[in-house]
Amino acid sequence: MPEVTSLQQVDRPQLQKHHVQHSDAQHLLLIDGAVVPCTPGEYDLLMPLLKCAGEPVSFPRLLGTESNKTLTRSLRHSLTQQMSRLRGRLWPFGLDILCLNSYGYLLLSRSNEQGEEI
Repeated sequence: MPEVTSLQQVDRPQLQKHHVQHSDAQHLLLIDGAVVPCTPGEYDLLMPLLKCAGEPVSFPRLLGTESNKTLTRSLRHSLTQQMSRLRGRLWPFGLDILCLNSYGYLLLSRSNEQGEEI
């Protein structure tokens, strides 16, 4: 693994007791010391969600596009697939990504009770 020199901490109440760090230069995400594998595209989608954990993030903000740009069916399908993969990678850490149908996505920490039921 390459040397990690520029990790930044993500401090959001919604992340609860998790220690979340990232490196934009290396597209690297660490949660509680574990590397969460992400493609560069997935990393770019995940960063606004992490930095705004607990707050909805609009499709245009996630995609870095203008707010009046139409979200095409193929773009929405691609976004859904990427979010599904990210959701699977975050789930073991008690984090979840929810789709807000006509708006965007929301990153939340599942409660301890939810994690135990699953």
